[in-house]
Amino acid sequence: MGERESRGACPSPAGSMHILGMAISYGGFLLWGLLILRGARSRLFRLFPLWYSYVVYVFSGSLAMYLVYWLAPGVYPSAYWIYYLVTILAEFVVLVEVSDQIFRVFPAIRNLGRALTIAVSTALGLVYVFPAILGSVHSRAALLDFASRAAVTKAIILASLFYAARHYNLELGKSVVGLMLGFSIYLAMNITTLAVGKAFEPAISASILWVMGPLASVLCVLVWTISLWKPAPILSPQIVSPAGGRDSEALVLELNRFNGELSKFLHK
Repeated sequence: MGERESRGACPSPAGSMHILGMAISYGGFLLWGLLILRGARSRLFRLFPLWYSYVVYVFSGSLAMYLVYWLAPGVYPSAYWIYYLVTILAEFVVLVEVSDQIFRVFPAIRNLGRALTIAVSTALGLVYVFPAILGSVHSRAALLDFASRAAVTKAIILASLFYAARHYNLELGKSVVGLMLGFSIYLAMNITTLAVGKAFEPAISASILWVMGPLASVLCVLVWTISLWKPAPILSPQIVSPAGGRDSEALVLELNRFNGELSKFLHK
């Protein structure tokens, strides 16, 4: 561990904190694998294709990082931060999936939400990710600042999606609620952890990031596993809550009108 710690490129403390972080990481790795197996058996890949592509990416990337960690320790710091930065960008796929599921009965609005999410992620990539990878791989402060800004951006997008669903009384279903809840926990813990990490000296923040990062991922994937273990069927005819009455009907008409106008605009 000497070279990795001395270069300061990877948050990897020594002693009990290192063991604790590794134990949590292994637990999370097993949960990711369990989620993939469950998805294959219950055919969740077809219901949530974008989200499961992210799940497979994280599982495969984690496996690759473990192999690099043990087989090529000198390469691990740079490989870790590149994987970490690409993962930050890949997490926007979860938001796209949530948006698709919320507006699944409104194709034009769904496509608009996807386009906006992709545009935001691309802008962040051009402004922050690629410069960090090309010129600041070992700049710890720059990387932590980027991760913090990206997490806040995702939280804002997720909150906007939740507000839209509540405003229009859209029926989300247990699985979609689970996706949003798990990702909300993950983002909240990451924002807090990164803020604390930037406030303390590298030795202390390294221990915090090494443990809290994997813990946030474990809690997120645990919520996902529970909520999607027995997924409820997606019923497209049920658009709004039946308790909404005339207000819900008016909101549905508003959504249908906007969806129709947007469809005409996109087909011009």
